[in-house]
Amino acid sequence: MDVLSECLGYLQRVGHTFSKSKKLSKHAADLSAALEATERANIVINAISDGIAIINDKGIISLFNPAASEMTGWAMSDAVNLDFRSIFKFFDITEHPIPDDLNVIICAVRSNNPTQQNDVFLQTASKKYVRVSVKVTPFGKSNNGGVVVIFRDITAEKREGGQQSDFISTASHEMRTPIAIIEGYIGMLLNPATATIDSRAKVYAQKAHEASQHLGRLFQDLLDVTKVDDGHVRGNPILVDAGAAVRQVVEQISVQANKKGLELKYDSVGEIQPLYIIYVDIDQFQEILENILDNAIKYTKQGSIKVSVTENQGKVHISIIDTGIGIPAEDVPHLFQKFYRVDNSDTREVGGTGLGLYLIKNLTDRLGGQIGVDSDYGKGSTFWVEFDILTREQAIAKAHEIKARRGATAGRS
Repeated sequence: MDVLSECLGYLQRVGHTFSKSKKLSKHAADLSAALEATERANIVINAISDGIAIINDKGIISLFNPAASEMTGWAMSDAVNLDFRSIFKFFDITEHPIPDDLNVIICAVRSNNPTQQNDVFLQTASKKYVRVSVKVTPFGKSNNGGVVVIFRDITAEKREGGQQSDFISTASHEMRTPIAIIEGYIGMLLNPATATIDSRAKVYAQKAHEASQHLGRLFQDLLDVTKVDDGHVRGNPILVDAGAAVRQVVEQISVQANKKGLELKYDSVGEIQPLYIIYVDIDQFQEILENILDNAIKYTKQGSIKVSVTENQGKVHISIIDTGIGIPAEDVPHLFQKFYRVDNSDTREVGGTGLGLYLIKNLTDRLGGQIGVDSDYGKGSTFWVEFDILTREQAIAKAHEIKARRGATAGRS
């Protein structure tokens, strides 16, 4: 900046001496405007509370703002001209170093695409850990540009979120017991073997029973959401035959569909179902399917629900197609958001917590799958999930991993 200022002063003096030279005066004016813009940019960057660093195509830090210095413990003068790996050391929640293939900065450099990590630990100069969210945006041409790194301290935010989650979890857990007792007593009241009530009282008791069941589901959903958001959902992935697992869920849910007079059909591609091996936690995988099927039954007044398992470009594609009320086009993009519910006369009759699809989406993401929906309002919906199919070699390798993991667990017990 000082060098540029000296150059500007020199050019301005020359421009004054040779005022007749319009070309030189214009160059001085352009440089003056550029310096003024640079000064304004520096003021903005230095005032921002988020950490900002610019890394060139050689991996060297060329800019480091005061917020970045405060968060990392590295002085700006020390950080500039250092390789970014000396400053940006990322760790997971167990304080293990994050490998290069998951490092948010390295991924952005290699792919030349914006990348983001919403919750990661950054080791400071004094070896402490700061919980941060990081966004990396490349600039310039691929392999010939740099990246801008913006990171923010989320320690306080996560602490407050944890306190809120603890409150919701405790309150939900404590409320489940009295709700279960109320539901049990109402159930006894409705049972002819334990109580005798007139038809009018029976209607009231039935409505109270349904309301208590709904409240119980709400508290259970709140507990499940809290576990998901806190990262307390742990899995035990194994090799799963997707077709067989889906068929088992359909058989279990068929009783629920039959009670409502709906046809629930497993659409087999032939007498022998192809073998689609996936690597997932079987309980979580089937929970996803159960929730989607439960929703299909809930929002289908009449008709049928068809479940199919096919292959799509190396992925197992599981579709649940219903003839239900469908979803308005403007609501589809928001379906998997927390507490979001389609609000119309049809959905008000059914009720719900607005948490089921949020949980399904999170579980699917954790298992490495994708989920989506296609719907024609008033005619029905198709929910689908996809998971990578393992090759024979991949399945054998995973089988060895599972065996080694079980052996290590047995050794510790």
